[in-house]
Amino acid sequence: MQVNFTRFGMARSVFALALIIAMALPAFALYPKSDADGEAARVVAYYPVTKIGIRALKFDYNRITEPGVVLTVRVPGIYADVANTTQAIVNTEVENGSIKQAHGFLTSLSNTSNSRQLQPNETVYVTKLEIKPGSGIVHMELITTELTQRGGWDSTRYRAEVNFHIPNLATAKAADVKAIIDPIIAEAAIASAVQSKTVDIGMTADQVKQALGNPDKIINLGPKTIFVYKDLKVVFVDSKVSDVQ
Repeated sequence: MQVNFTRFGMARSVFALALIIAMALPAFALYPKSDADGEAARVVAYYPVTKIGIRALKFDYNRITEPGVVLTVRVPGIYADVANTTQAIVNTEVENGSIKQAHGFLTSLSNTSNSRQLQPNETVYVTKLEIKPGSGIVHMELITTELTQRGGWDSTRYRAEVNFHIPNLATAKAADVKAIIDPIIAEAAIASAVQSKTVDIGMTADQVKQALGNPDKIINLGPKTIFVYKDLKVVFVDSKVSDVQ
């Protein structure tokens, strides 16, 4: 059987296919391609994004198809709304370690009766990560790992849009960017270590600094490095904690 498409019919079919493909794209990480092997790519590597499902040609944030990194919220103040809301979600701005939400008339239209703040120790996925050197912002879209029951059979995740303002982002090192983000949201190992001031075998130098602060002295012995603190020494071999003395 031979099937002929009119020019209009083919164009319409191609457009429909393109729309379906576009809507089926998973959550993503966006950064300057000129820095594909540089610091921006290293920041992206810290935060593998979570892929979400599609329903009726729309993202379904309540359905996870491939989980990525799980982060722990460490401070209150991050604005969130039901994940599948059609309203624009008010952005949370993080600058100089403080958290605030945008204000104004347009922002007031986005506030809904379903909104709330993410709570410390709540866990979240990253579903979008954008690095914007021109504006000095690392933008993250976050959704809660747990579904919240809202009455009856209705349950939902909550979604937040967070802008981290990073000084000199265009030239910043990936570890420095992460050090600014970590006090707000961080891997569970970092969050729990800071809370309990503990150090575990296998931690990286950055994780130890997050838990204990900067060492009083650093001793470099080739493949071995020692962080010296007032009451203990942390020994690294191949950049991982191998002993605590």
